[in-house]
Amino acid sequence: MKQETLKEKLEKEKEKLNKLVSEALNKGTPFTEDEAVIEQNRKVDSLVVKIQKEKEKYSKNQQER
Repeated sequence: MKQETLKEKLEKEKEKLNKLVSEALNKGTPFTEDEAVIEQNRKVDSLVVKIQKEKEKYSKNQQER
C-alpha cells in the first residue's frame, strides 16, 4: 500500500473541512460554535505546520550543501 504524502493528507482534510463548513452554513451554525468544524480546522492547521517544517528542513539542507 502506498503511503500518503502530507500534501495528499492535507487535501483530504481540507475537503472534509469544506464539507463541514458548508453543512454549518446550511444549518446557520456559526463556525466558532461548531465543534466538528473547529476540530477539523485543527487537523488542517496541524498538517500545514508539518508541511512548512518539512519545507524549512529541506531548504536548510539544500543551503548547507
